[in-house]
Amino acid sequence: MKGFGFLPAFTRSQRMGLIVLVFLIVLMQLLIFKMEVIFPSKTLVYQVPQTLQKQYDSLRLVAIEKQKTKIYPFNPNYISDYKAYFLGMSLDETDRIQAFRQQGKYINSKLQFKQITGISDSLYSILEPYIKLTNYHKNKKDFNYRSGYFSSFDINKATATDLQNINGIGEVLSVRIVKYRNAIGDFSSKEQINKVYGLKPEVAQRVWQKFHLSKAKNNIPKKVFSTTDINLATTDDLKNIYGIGEKLANRIVKYRKSIGGFAIKEQLNDVYGLKPEVIVLVWKQFTLDHPNMNIKKINLNNANIKELSKNPNISYQLAKKIVSYRTLNGAFRTFEDLLQVDDFPKTRLKQIVLFLKLKE
Repeated sequence: MKGFGFLPAFTRSQRMGLIVLVFLIVLMQLLIFKMEVIFPSKTLVYQVPQTLQKQYDSLRLVAIEKQKTKIYPFNPNYISDYKAYFLGMSLDETDRIQAFRQQGKYINSKLQFKQITGISDSLYSILEPYIKLTNYHKNKKDFNYRSGYFSSFDINKATATDLQNINGIGEVLSVRIVKYRNAIGDFSSKEQINKVYGLKPEVAQRVWQKFHLSKAKNNIPKKVFSTTDINLATTDDLKNIYGIGEKLANRIVKYRKSIGGFAIKEQLNDVYGLKPEVIVLVWKQFTLDHPNMNIKKINLNNANIKELSKNPNISYQLAKKIVSYRTLNGAFRTFEDLLQVDDFPKTRLKQIVLFLKLKE
């Protein structure tokens, strides 16, 4: 059979196959349509258990709460532009505070803060619980309205809250200053405040711009010590030193017992975690009136590795190096010869030789 134009020529069997194929396609389409009518498709909906839904809701609320800006207590008389912006105040509202302060005036109440700034009721309701106003400015004789601080406020009477009004001193640093002041029995010189850990020199200068130092007659130690001998001091005595807490005081007493009592002051340097500046404060309060004289000394030239390592300042590895050096170079003639041993801790020579001897 010839084709027509562009149509190909099919045999009789091919034409029958094509007709059957078209018939099957139409039949399948009809069957699918029929099934849709008889059995309409349904969307499956998964029901979340109520307990899981509650857990999800609670976690979601926690996440939302964490995203909120945390507000800390603040004094509007000393608020900076950055702090005001952080609290949600506009530039105009911040400028109103600055203009009010430049007039030598002082915000005395929370409501006055709202009136001067002109903040919205909604923002005021958020900030109101965090507004903290100090009361010492009410003594007009001592308060300098130009600077916004006491003109004659004693640093030895200042509270941690008072110190937080200094730019650069936060809650942690203010508490640290007060604790140090109490430990030394009040400041007797301006230089002492520089020893407070974390207090920058420029911040210390601001302190003395706003506070003054009282006479030394008030500088009476407030701490009561049961003894001045470091070998008899209790943990409570040690805790009176600024920089020594419960754990460190117990560590000092435990180390003292392990060596049978301090024989020289340098042994205090071996207490783990005791900072040099704290050690200085210790020896300002305590003495070594009764040093430990009952130290069992080990013969440096006869002792083996195990015996040398019993020295509280000699590790097993160091004892091996000492014995190795002695084997190669002969007996030690002086304790200074120990400095020739590899990796010998030179700064601890004085503590190490306490437990050693050269001859029987």
